Amino acid sequence: MVIIIIWILLSLVVAIFGAGRKIGFIKCLFASVFLTPVIGIIIISFSQKKKDIAQKKETEKLSKEYLDLINPKK
Repeated sequence: MVIIIIWILLSLVVAIFGAGRKIGFIKCLFASVFLTPVIGIIIISFSQKKKDIAQKKETEKLSKEYLDLINPKK
């Protein structure tokens, strides 16, 4: 019984860290509960941060706008 409680608590901690990632809280929680919290940490480490994804999209948008300015379509 104690092992199950510890397992769930560790899974919740891992899911909280996963909330700021692309995978999200719920998917990370399920992965941690059904696989192991260690696997959940591995999944989190390979998942991109939401902030990085938004920054990448903004950079791509600005790059496209810049290219359109220097090379206008005729």
